[in-house]
Amino acid sequence: MKIALISVDFFPNVGGVAAHVVELGKALAVNGHEVHVLTLPIADKREPEENWQGMVVHRPCIPKSKPLYTFFMKRWLRNFLKKNPIDIIHVHGMRPLETTKGLGVPVLFTNHTSGYLRRLEKGQKVHAELAKRLAHICHVLAPSEELCQATRTVGFKNPIDFIPNGVDITRFTPAENRPERPVTILLARRLVDKNGVTVYAEAVKALKGLNVNLLFAGNGPERHKVEQILKANGMYDKSTFLGDISNQQMPDIYRSADISVLPSFMEATSITGLESMACRLPLIGTCVGGIPTLISDGETGILVPPGDPNLLGKALVELVNNPTLREEMGLKARKKAEQQFSWLSIAARTAAIYQRYI
Repeated sequence: MKIALISVDFFPNVGGVAAHVVELGKALAVNGHEVHVLTLPIADKREPEENWQGMVVHRPCIPKSKPLYTFFMKRWLRNFLKKNPIDIIHVHGMRPLETTKGLGVPVLFTNHTSGYLRRLEKGQKVHAELAKRLAHICHVLAPSEELCQATRTVGFKNPIDFIPNGVDITRFTPAENRPERPVTILLARRLVDKNGVTVYAEAVKALKGLNVNLLFAGNGPERHKVEQILKANGMYDKSTFLGDISNQQMPDIYRSADISVLPSFMEATSITGLESMACRLPLIGTCVGGIPTLISDGETGILVPPGDPNLLGKALVELVNNPTLREEMGLKARKKAEQQFSWLSIAARTAAIYQRYI
């Protein structure tokens, strides 16, 4: 098939949507499809067209802000389709939706983000607006059952399927040896409120006096609050903030850790969680969104309620104090990643849905 993936969020951005589009596109290309990614110039990646990791990446130089983005992208898309007949368009994120109306090509939409859930909280007027924006979409995919249900809530009548995020199990692999070191706990996420990062900062007080390191891979507006909480509870000196880390560096970050934490209030099938599992790390996460799809409680990790630093702290102490349990959970996590979440299998499932509309 000739497939166009449209997303304003793409490499070299870090984050879940960008990583999803990159990995899905790569896997579709490996599976034999012709993949075009339609994005924007981002950071130093400004080439109008580039063959990259098996995909053709197009970066039209148009405004990112709406309504200018909609106007110029729709015009660019029409010209693109005249030169490049496409079988299916797959939109990622809300911004490009309006640009794909009336093009004569089937359009699917992956509903990725917790921002969609926040929109729903604004009431029926917003529901009607969302339904209008989705009216031309033939099929919605979502990486959590919560987002599937949220799409139904606005009255979308066409098919909706839960397809989880995936992981490259050949690149994200376990460390060959784990040297003697303090137990290292990794929080690899943007430091924003919805990711529960301040709750985590409060929870690690339970680890005071234990031989641990706290590793933060990611940045965001909540960093100052997190640092202040850690200073107040005496855990700042055991904390290392790496800032934003490229996805190319992340396998080594996971291999330097012993436990990975997902303290989110909202989450799809977390890419961070999947990459952690592939690197044989046990997970501690909240029972929201797609996290329970990853964590088989008591087997691949521990589930806790969102927003509860006490129970999160207890789970952390349990794994820190039990290396045998960490190893057993990590082995089961890796096996689950291999069996259920390989990007090649996720891409094949996605392509099977594309095929219905061609």
